[in-house]
Amino acid sequence: MMDTALDLDDVNNRYGAAWYVLRTQPHRERVAEQFLAERNVASYLPQMARWPGPVLGAAIRPIFPGYLFVFTVLAEAAVRIMRTPGVREFVRFGGEPASVDEAVIAFLRAREGPDGLIRCDQGVRENAEVRIVQGPFRGLTAIVEERLPTRQRIRVLMEILQRTTRVELPERWVRQA
Repeated sequence: MMDTALDLDDVNNRYGAAWYVLRTQPHRERVAEQFLAERNVASYLPQMARWPGPVLGAAIRPIFPGYLFVFTVLAEAAVRIMRTPGVREFVRFGGEPASVDEAVIAFLRAREGPDGLIRCDQGVRENAEVRIVQGPFRGLTAIVEERLPTRQRIRVLMEILQRTTRVELPERWVRQA
């Protein structure tokens, strides 16, 4: 992710710069972002961290796979951007490249953590009732006692043989009831 030291409002007012949406080649968003940075084009690739991490695939991925935002004066940089490895085309509406309001970019950036990632979890919270969807207790309900984030597990309270029992499960095995 490349941040500019420029005051974006000042650049917008003086040069007509705006945020535009680029379509990238499949799975090449980061490649396009790196090459754009080398060409002094400000870009933004909002990424999310999925928790718990998936069994297959990356835990960190773009929020909008196949798309990237660029901040530029279109008349000056369009050809340079289009010749960037990993870039397919500008997203267009009515034949014109689609610009995005700066408030959209600010909205996304406001949700980033210190590491630049937007966190997306299932929202399973302590004391919430959950339904177990995988494993030997599938089909039963339980109450979340504690999240164990370092191990991507949760501890739940279940009624087993008329007794409240603590059980530790992978968080991906439960869904909000």
